[in-house]
Amino acid sequence: MRLGIFVLLWLSAAGLGGYLKGESRKLNPVKPLIRYQDVLLDILGEGRTMLARYLWFKMDTMHEQVDDFGVPVFRQKEIVPLLRMINYLDPYLTDSYDTLSYELYAGYQQLDQAIELIDEGLQYSPNSYELNFRRAFYAEKQKDYLTAFEFARRALAADGDETHQLAALRTLYRCARNAHDARTGIQIIDLMIGLIGKNPYPEQYRLWKQQLR
Repeated sequence: MRLGIFVLLWLSAAGLGGYLKGESRKLNPVKPLIRYQDVLLDILGEGRTMLARYLWFKMDTMHEQVDDFGVPVFRQKEIVPLLRMINYLDPYLTDSYDTLSYELYAGYQQLDQAIELIDEGLQYSPNSYELNFRRAFYAEKQKDYLTAFEFARRALAADGDETHQLAALRTLYRCARNAHDARTGIQIIDLMIGLIGKNPYPEQYRLWKQQLR
């Protein structure tokens, strides 16, 4: 991780000022759910995980076959119940939560249900980059920049991959910009410079510097 310890220390202490203060305790991870589906599926034992992986493979194969016939991805309605079954069989398979939630958001315009699904997945996998980043994406769509900032921060801390870190930092940058928080925005751009070796937002950086003089 090129940002190293400095990134994690800064992220643990930093927060958006002014508009983005407060209510952060609502975002603390909660304990995993105990669902009635889990009780019923426990009879499968460890086999439920194997079945989930098999269904994920079959879903992916089915998806490719339907694509070959030119059917748009969000009209492949048989995919949705299959993905939900995979969630029940293996709630730690984060890809299925991420894929299904995006199907609900982009294909069916069901943003609230997509968020509920990601929140469920995060109760099982609170340190998942994919789920935290997706949750930040949805919060940004709702113009809830406090929530978007917090989940983007968690996504950044969850994965040392440079591409993933840059995507999370861009979300943090947009949150700071929309919240008119110059000080936090400058800190985020400084982190991006440390990661990629150049300033991706020189004009905004200059304006923020002027505001803080």
